[in-house]
Amino acid sequence: MQLLVQKTYSLNDVADATSLLAANIPSATPFTKPFWLIPWLQQNEDKSPLWLQCFSGDTLVASVFVVLSPPKGLRSPFTCGWFNKTGDMLRDQIWIEFNDLLALPEWHDKAVRLVLNWCKSIAREWRLEITANPSPWLNHPDFFAESTAIPGYAVLLEPAFTSKDNYLAQCSSNTRSRIRRAIKYLQAHFGDITVRSFGSLPPEPVLEELARFHADRWQHTDQGSGFNNQAFRSFHQSLMRSSSNDPTCEILGFFAGDLCIGYTYNLISNDQVYFYLSGINYLESSNRFQPGLVLHTYAISYYAQRGCSRYDFMGGESQYKQSLSNHHYHLFMIRLLRKDWLTRLFVVAKALKSQIFNIKKQ
Repeated sequence: MQLLVQKTYSLNDVADATSLLAANIPSATPFTKPFWLIPWLQQNEDKSPLWLQCFSGDTLVASVFVVLSPPKGLRSPFTCGWFNKTGDMLRDQIWIEFNDLLALPEWHDKAVRLVLNWCKSIAREWRLEITANPSPWLNHPDFFAESTAIPGYAVLLEPAFTSKDNYLAQCSSNTRSRIRRAIKYLQAHFGDITVRSFGSLPPEPVLEELARFHADRWQHTDQGSGFNNQAFRSFHQSLMRSSSNDPTCEILGFFAGDLCIGYTYNLISNDQVYFYLSGINYLESSNRFQPGLVLHTYAISYYAQRGCSRYDFMGGESQYKQSLSNHHYHLFMIRLLRKDWLTRLFVVAKALKSQIFNIKKQ
């Protein structure tokens, strides 16, 4: 196997090569396909992503993009390489998940080893965030490896879930009663609940209402709402415009009578639905209407009717994800430090600092 590193390339070349590669990888998620990568490359051209390609003979078997970022003080004192990310917090708020090489399964682990052999001569620190396949990244002899687990949740869809009552029957009695009670409240106050697909290119008023609902919920948190971040907005506008049949984006709207109770923004690939974000109209502070739980219940039934096999909430610890899911897994944030005298010193100093901090807490 050979590694080709390209500093200059055309987006058409990337699209052609990665589309052909992805077509032979049924398990590939939207986040490693050209569907996601091309808009990302367009937006981050000024970051000069390097294109790493692994070949077996003349056949491309793996591909990934890396960006190098300068040191950022004591917390990250080394030049850092990022896989399919930039290291810029605002640019990276687009929240890539299931990050990895785009690689033929039989070549994946060898390609990781080949890429890391190159990485060790380029920068001391490397980050892979957020991946579902950590093992091959953690065992390279020339790197110290840190791995942080993040819980992930999903609903494995069954044909019976086309009926929301059948889906709710497998939830806990508490979750089931809360959702059924909320549905009755909503219908009594506003009218029957319906689901409407706005496809991958929703009308501007729909997108703006989704953004407003999302910002109302998240704008006062540490990271804030992505819709208040122009880089986030621009990326997702490009993603929506470039949507093809598979993968694609889909905006669902949920209504009680004429009242919108919220939207979900989903990425769909290989009959799997990746719930990306929601904009929820919380209606009142008591939350007796439980609009978030209700809209996910209807979304799960909607996608079961479409013949999808999985409704994935992806990474992050949230009570609603635990309540609604029937499948639990982990995603991982990986930090790699090249083994040399300076990083060994850094690792020792970090361990001592942690020990001192723990002693002071006791």
